[in-house]
Amino acid sequence: MSTDNSSPRLDCHIANDTERAAAFGNVHECWGDERSVEDYVAWRMQSIQHARASWYVGCVDGRVATSLGAYPIVLRAGGQSWPGYGIGAVHTAPEFRRRGYAATLMAWGQQQQLDAGAQFGLLYSDIKPEYYGEMGYRLCESHYAWAVPRTGERPDGAGQLVRFDPAESAEALAGMYVTVQSPRSIWIERDEVYWDWVRGRYPEHEWYWWVAEEHDAPAGYVQLKPTATETRVFDWGVLPGMDERAFWESVIEWAAAQGIARIGGWLPSSEAISQCLEVTPRIKELTMLSPLTPSAPWDDAYRRDAAWFTECDHI
Repeated sequence: MSTDNSSPRLDCHIANDTERAAAFGNVHECWGDERSVEDYVAWRMQSIQHARASWYVGCVDGRVATSLGAYPIVLRAGGQSWPGYGIGAVHTAPEFRRRGYAATLMAWGQQQQLDAGAQFGLLYSDIKPEYYGEMGYRLCESHYAWAVPRTGERPDGAGQLVRFDPAESAEALAGMYVTVQSPRSIWIERDEVYWDWVRGRYPEHEWYWWVAEEHDAPAGYVQLKPTATETRVFDWGVLPGMDERAFWESVIEWAAAQGIARIGGWLPSSEAISQCLEVTPRIKELTMLSPLTPSAPWDDAYRRDAAWFTECDHI
């Protein structure tokens, strides 16, 4: 991180609508996909996903030089709930780079969050993690896992995937999520408002219960994003005590029957996953956590268990 002390003063503040639109126009170069700048800005200004964040900007002579979004989250760690925030879309316009502006804005935004009671910071880094490491963020395990489904004999113990509506099954889904996550040392809590945000953010995704063989009730679930070339696992869970390998074999068998070319995504390197899919380290979207205060707990187990964070929560 380099800072030019002769650079003009950066004015950090919460963005108004005009500045938010300018910030979204700036980030188009990184995350615009195939949309035009105008369409991209309009989409982000109306997006359910981005409306959840507080948008901070750093301006130079009235121009948005750098920007980021701060999304409210609650982490469960050490047996308690800890309010925090997730950082997204950190960006500096090309003509303002290498002046330390992004770091300045991040420090300003962190103070805003601390004043509001935040205890943890979370981000998913697309750059060298050392940059954020200098700010107190700690690199956690981050993996991809993919499988190429092939038809064949039905695996022993494999169950069925049964599609459901996440709005109609909201209470059952939320309850299963808590049961699945509770054994981990750290996980992201999802209250009713958060689940509403998830459903609104991913209206095109498909949700399935996993009904294990010789069981009547669902023993797991999976959230899938289908595309023309692959199907991504955005969220999933298997109840404690159930056969996780049978779950993944059921998912892969279902994908083969659908003619899906490959299936996978952000997944931990559990024994069951390693047996059913090919696991590799993520090189982007690296999970990083920061305890922001002396009272916020830290255990190195968090580095491992953060690998179970799912793309559903990616900001």
